[in-house]
Amino acid sequence: STYMRMLRSVYNRGVEAGSAPYVPYLFRDVYTGVDVRQKRALPMSELHKLLYDDPQSERLRRTQSIATLMFQFCGMSFADLAHLEKSALDSGVLRYNRIKTKTPISVEVLDSAKEMLDQLRNRQESRPNCPDYLFGILRGDKKRKDERAYREYQSALRNFNNRLKDLARVLRLKSPVSSYTLRHSWATTAKYRGVPIEMISESLGHKSIKTTQIYAKIMPKAVLEGFKKIKKVI
Repeated sequence: STYMRMLRSVYNRGVEAGSAPYVPYLFRDVYTGVDVRQKRALPMSELHKLLYDDPQSERLRRTQSIATLMFQFCGMSFADLAHLEKSALDSGVLRYNRIKTKTPISVEVLDSAKEMLDQLRNRQESRPNCPDYLFGILRGDKKRKDERAYREYQSALRNFNNRLKDLARVLRLKSPVSSYTLRHSWATTAKYRGVPIEMISESLGHKSIKTTQIYAKIMPKAVLEGFKKIKKVI
C-alpha cells in the first residue's frame, strides 16, 4: 500500500508536469489505505511458544535463538541484527546505527541473551575491507557497498522467514509469523506493560511516533514502574 501511494504521487506529479497522460480513476481499484484491523503482533501465549518451546531441531533452534534475540534487543529488525559488527558490542551494550534510518541505538544485553549471543557469535577472522559481523548470518566476505552483499542479505532474510514459518508450524501456532512479527510483538508488549510510546519509538529507532503507533495498537491496561519492566515480561 505504501509503495502504491508513492507510485500514485509520482504519477500525479508527472501529470502536472505534462510528462504523463491523465487517466481518470487510474488508481480507483488500487488499495492505498492502512488496514487498522490487521494484527501483526502475536498473542502472549503464542509469543512465549515461539521463543521458548523446544522445536526438537537444531536448525529450528538456531532460528528460534535469532528470533529471541530480536525480541530481547527491543524489537531489533532482522536487517540490523544481521549487519551488527563485533565492534558494536562493548561492555554488555550494543551500539549501532539502524540500517533503514541511520538512527543511533543503544541496547543493553540482558543475562538471558548472553548465552544465545555466544552460541550465534561469528568465530571467523575478519577479511580486509569487509565487515566483521558479530553473528554468522552473513558471510562477511564482501565489501559493504558490494551489490552482492545486498543480494546475500535478501537471501538470508528469505531463509529466515521460511524457517520462522517452519518453526511456527512445528510449534502449532495459529498466527502468521515473519521477521516483522517480532518487532510488532515487542512494541505491543511494551505498550501493554505501560511503557510510554515515546520510549518505544526511541527503542525501535523510528523517526516518527506515528510509525510506532502502527506497530503498537493495543492501549495499555496497566502502568508499571519503568521501561526495563519489558525485560521481565517473557
